Amino acid sequence: MATLTRPVLFLCVVAILAVCPTQDAGFVTSPALAAEVAPAGALLGSADFMPTPQRPIGWRGDWTGRFPGATPPTEWSRRAKGITSQIKYQADKPSGELTGASKPLEYFTIKDWLVSGPFPVDDPVTDINRDFLNGETEVEPARDAKAGDSTWKPLRTGIDTQSTHYHNEGTCGDLNVDFVYVFGNLPESGMVKAPGTTLNNKMAYAHTYVYSPAAGESLLRVNYTAAAIKVFLNGQSIAVKRSEAGRIALKKGWNRLLVKLASGEVAVPEGQNAWVSHWRFAAYLEPMPPVSYESSNIAWMTKLTGRSMSQPIIVGDRIFIGSGMTDLLCIDKKTGRILWLRSNTPYDAMTAEQRAAVPEAREKLEPLAIRLNTLNEQAVSAINTSISPMGLSSVQQVELDKTLKAKADAERAIHLALRSIDRKKYPPMYENEVSASNATPLCDGKYVFWACGGGMKGPGATVIACFDLDGKRIWSSHDPSLGSPEHGNHISPNLVDGKLIYAATGTLIALDARTGREIWRNCPKDWQNSGHGSTSPVVVKIGDASAIIEMRYIHRAADGTVICPSNLDIWGILTPIAENGVVYNPCRWHGFKDPLSFIGVKLPASVDAGARTQTVLDLDGRQVTMPVRVDGPIFMVASPLYVDGVVYSIEMGGGLTAVDTVAGRALYRQYLDGYNRFNRFLYGVAASPTLAGRNIYITDDAGYTHIIQPGPQLKELHHNVIENIHISGLGGNPCKQECFYTSPAFEGKYMYLRGEEYLYCIGGE
Repeated sequence: MATLTRPVLFLCVVAILAVCPTQDAGFVTSPALAAEVAPAGALLGSADFMPTPQRPIGWRGDWTGRFPGATPPTEWSRRAKGITSQIKYQADKPSGELTGASKPLEYFTIKDWLVSGPFPVDDPVTDINRDFLNGETEVEPARDAKAGDSTWKPLRTGIDTQSTHYHNEGTCGDLNVDFVYVFGNLPESGMVKAPGTTLNNKMAYAHTYVYSPAAGESLLRVNYTAAAIKVFLNGQSIAVKRSEAGRIALKKGWNRLLVKLASGEVAVPEGQNAWVSHWRFAAYLEPMPPVSYESSNIAWMTKLTGRSMSQPIIVGDRIFIGSGMTDLLCIDKKTGRILWLRSNTPYDAMTAEQRAAVPEAREKLEPLAIRLNTLNEQAVSAINTSISPMGLSSVQQVELDKTLKAKADAERAIHLALRSIDRKKYPPMYENEVSASNATPLCDGKYVFWACGGGMKGPGATVIACFDLDGKRIWSSHDPSLGSPEHGNHISPNLVDGKLIYAATGTLIALDARTGREIWRNCPKDWQNSGHGSTSPVVVKIGDASAIIEMRYIHRAADGTVICPSNLDIWGILTPIAENGVVYNPCRWHGFKDPLSFIGVKLPASVDAGARTQTVLDLDGRQVTMPVRVDGPIFMVASPLYVDGVVYSIEMGGGLTAVDTVAGRALYRQYLDGYNRFNRFLYGVAASPTLAGRNIYITDDAGYTHIIQPGPQLKELHHNVIENIHISGLGGNPCKQECFYTSPAFEGKYMYLRGEEYLYCIGGE
């Protein structure tokens, strides 16, 4: 009998696992078996990689965001079926049929326009009917052609063409044609004074050409802020309502879309900031409902149980991901089927003895828990029935959402019942605007660790749990004291020397990974005042000892003792990266009035208390971060990526910066030409850059993925679109486009990308 080589033996084991039945529909042999034959030095992202306690897999893979063993696809798409996926548009006057200047209508957004003006008016409301073009209904503008007393100039909308960049007021929630930017002569960056009265009571035009291969109907949505508006399609005036979509008829061939906007007071004080433009609009051509989809190079789409920023991790033949309020999902990697779902309410975290100690448990909580488990099973069955490469139509989504809502209501009833029993012991675990399940699971090859909860702005309970790979709960820990910062917890657990490390507002804790027993807890006095507190703990080696970087301090892993301040000036939104003994923070915080900067800090020489870091790189923010028109910084939600001595970081407006850490300078700073809209509830680009194989993948809030080649110049190799109209409209995207906050994970030829609604398996063609 021939002797099997090690790689062949591994493939045989994987093949055996692939044909075994599953737990909820059977049982799957633990992928830990594959770890025994997987090469110990397999690269993360390769099909051979299996985690171990020394090489766990979790947030951003191994906390670096690098999957060098992967060979993922570079092209894929999911588009709405029908006319909107066939439409092209361009600003320049067409000379006939389509040319290379025409752009596809992605995410239903028109970005290219010719603009003209401004024209003075006495009363913007009554003068909206004045014709400043001497034939506006017949106009077919060309670049630099006359437009009354003005000329037509091109404008491609983006984050850099907005007059102000206030994320809290949502001025970039749309990619606006912002006439205050167009005519305001604004500086590149810094707080600009309001343009006074110079642009008050003015009229301006924007025009684009829309090509439809056939006559058909579409919905036109115009989001605008202005004193008055008038819209013409092919010379005919059409009624528009602010932020509402209305039906229009497109003719075959070229169509002319003209938007006429009148200003009143253009620089309007708003919210906590100085002023925002009230002379702007954005236009979208949306598909007629009901909406179905067509996809390319998407293997499967699995509907998830609720919103979350939890990243997927791949362990053997399984994927683990957080979802909804407290759900941990185990998904079959090949088919997308949910193998098991475990909710993690405080009731789930109780032992039998702890439940017996709560008088109301049997009468009040047990029936609610039984109902939740029943609805969990129904939700899993409904989701598994719906899996396909195209996902669900809008009608099918509505039906499945009813099942998921009933499940969410049942879980909410458990939390409310516990709160009514003892509010201090069982404060809410949810109620922030994103999710309580934002943590990324962590696996050592045998067990899966996860944390969820936190509540909203202060008191909130947290459950930390450990499962085997088949869903058996090994232990759970319910902690009512950890709480949550303003926008909920976004912290993922880490593993070092047999300790599970977790952090929340003001507290860093270590639990025994096998039992859940608390080993140590540290609460530095000034940690509570260090910002949002959303950085995940980073494990580093100092000599032969382990240390943990979390917020303002570096802690000794053995006992949690503070070694020294990190001196990174982390406000708490992104997690820094450590490479070759140096920790990098491209979002160094100086306060609301000062620009962010870039800092590199060398780790201390020992883990003795009182040892010190050394700043080895301190770069002026005006040279290494994006210029923005705002008083103070625009933050980074995404964490940085280190590749061959270069740190790539992207701020929430979609500005990508590459810093050469050896030369100590920025190689480039440039806004990506995507759909990275941002406002208070939609972070533009929240997903961290990720290296897969040789390329960098960056996904913005709309699901638009840029594939970038590392190097001294910005070189975009491909970009890819996923369209999905999110029925609930959560997240803040225009046209109810599904939001994407989460970095992808990679294994072999596949990419796993999580949106608000779906987990997408991309690849296979």
